[in-house]
Amino acid sequence: MMQTRAQRFPRNYLFLLFEGAFFMGGLGFFSANTVIPVFIDYMTGSKVLVGLTISIGSFLTYFGRILVGPFVPHLRNHARFTAIVLFLSRPVTLLPGVLLLLGLETPSLIALMVAYWFLWTADGLVVPTWSEVMATTVDENRHGRLLGSQQFIGGLLSIGAGVLINRLLAGPAESLGQSFAVVFLIGGALMVASCVLMAMAEGARHEPKQGKVDFRGYFRDLPRRFVEEKDNSRVLVLQLVLSVALMCLPFIILLAVDTAGLPEGSAATLILLQTLGLPIGGWLWGQLCDHVGITAGLKLAAVNVLLVAGLPLVAVLAAAPVPVLFVGILGVTMLLGGISNGIWTMSFLYTVQAVRPATRPSCIVLASFVAMPASFAGALAGFITERFGYAPLFVLCVLLGLIALGMTFSVRPVAVVVAEREAADSQSMLR
Repeated sequence: MMQTRAQRFPRNYLFLLFEGAFFMGGLGFFSANTVIPVFIDYMTGSKVLVGLTISIGSFLTYFGRILVGPFVPHLRNHARFTAIVLFLSRPVTLLPGVLLLLGLETPSLIALMVAYWFLWTADGLVVPTWSEVMATTVDENRHGRLLGSQQFIGGLLSIGAGVLINRLLAGPAESLGQSFAVVFLIGGALMVASCVLMAMAEGARHEPKQGKVDFRGYFRDLPRRFVEEKDNSRVLVLQLVLSVALMCLPFIILLAVDTAGLPEGSAATLILLQTLGLPIGGWLWGQLCDHVGITAGLKLAAVNVLLVAGLPLVAVLAAAPVPVLFVGILGVTMLLGGISNGIWTMSFLYTVQAVRPATRPSCIVLASFVAMPASFAGALAGFITERFGYAPLFVLCVLLGLIALGMTFSVRPVAVVVAEREAADSQSMLR
């Protein structure tokens, strides 16, 4: 009897689970939607710099995936490559906290931006290889549970981060620099722990591709994958629209501060509300993928995005005269924003499960090309906000959310796609 992946690699599920959980918990201390905007705004007051920092980080993660794509088939051990890249990148996140403790605020701001960009470049480099480790060592019916549990546990750690941030930022304004130092050091420590866990994971044996890396041939082949895997391509475009529609998320907390005049300490409460949404989203999207189906999950994701974009408009237009109601609506929005952080799970699993195994690494790289325009969404959102105000940004995001909701009805279930392809392959063999 053939052994299952769980029998051949009994420890990998737990190692991958806690690697991702500690990484996502660490991201709670470096959140692009809360901590990063608040820190940069505190240091510079520039909304454009907030958007630019986030956009460059997003661009670099896609760039990393594209850069490593041609090398993936030539790698002998995907797990070892992933661990090495993580050890060379994630510990750098400790540097901003160290500089803040030394009282070097301007260097710490530069270090934070560089560490943030370095972190996401490395993350992009390991996404294709980490995906191969999961696909070849974890049973398919546990993929959604693995990714969902990562986000659930990481979300619980982020709740701890939110509570800590709330208490630290509620202190005197003159001690904010030291408070941020503690935040960044704890986040960096979690990042280091995630590297150690990845180093313990095993990679499945496979025969690496021999010969030189053919960059030109590899990238010339990608458009063909987009045409061949039409169902997957449809989901990739949908994910792009959902991602761009969420470009308003980092600016919700700034809307609360600017419109309601909230102090940094009160704004930290909104950060906590978003972190509460992280484990809920991790559990929700993972369960939907494994038990209900990715297609149903994508419809719910589009509704969630619509609420994230639409509720701030309701707050501005109807609740602004009542500060308590205004902040309450934004609090609900931040909770939903936290839940939305795991939406990527469904498009990622659709690619892993619906495309042919031989083309899976290429399709993951292809996803980066499709999603790359979303990396500029943060800069666009910052420009719109600074030039025209918050309302036009949220109106645009609502329109994009409506487009995404319509697109979800054209997505076919994974089982249908796989069955149709296997039937076509069988017919071809008979001929």
